[in-house]
Amino acid sequence: MPLELLGSSAQADDLVASTGGPHPPHASHQAHHTPPGTGGRRDVECFDCHAISRASLHATSTACSNCGTYIDLRHFDIRERTTQKIRTRGDVTVHKKGALLGTSVYCGNLIMEGMVGGSIHAQDTVSFRVSTKVLGELRCGRLIVERKCAVQCLQPVHVREVEIEGTFTGRIFASGAVRLHRHARLEGSVNAPVFSMPAGAELMAGMHIFGRASGDIPEE
Repeated sequence: MPLELLGSSAQADDLVASTGGPHPPHASHQAHHTPPGTGGRRDVECFDCHAISRASLHATSTACSNCGTYIDLRHFDIRERTTQKIRTRGDVTVHKKGALLGTSVYCGNLIMEGMVGGSIHAQDTVSFRVSTKVLGELRCGRLIVERKCAVQCLQPVHVREVEIEGTFTGRIFASGAVRLHRHARLEGSVNAPVFSMPAGAELMAGMHIFGRASGDIPEE
């Protein structure tokens, strides 16, 4: 049976909740490609059919092996305010003075030091290094909220796993572990198979612990 912890506040000794299973990144939008090594290949998810293809680490683009859709693999640095739509499986960094206004971003990894006005869809990791409010949907493999950052998501967040060192407010639907670090704060609700928080963290959320951990990003 699922374990439900529904309360307004928790701040005590180390807490781990689980129902079993493993505990499971100079133009305003300059595109560039910097291979993270020599040789090797990477998994690339198709934007249309979501099939996984293999591409060289050196490639700047590829085609889906299932449906033939073109897939951009370039990296992007966003250093100014822009309305450009980003659709790549490369990495995107929104720098301190950068902003993606009224548009969505699709990428591999996303490093947030600025602002994104629309939805975020990342195949891998989204790292927040700034306090911000996310107006659109957020879907990613791994969500990281760094220390001293306060992030508020107005739409549901669909992820595989979460690491919170700062403050997060929102509704989390995770297929893997949700972990709070010391002095972290979580407000909202959590649906996940694994949840842990150490002494010093603060929880103000409804919590639903369910099933076994899986590799899929869950639906609401």
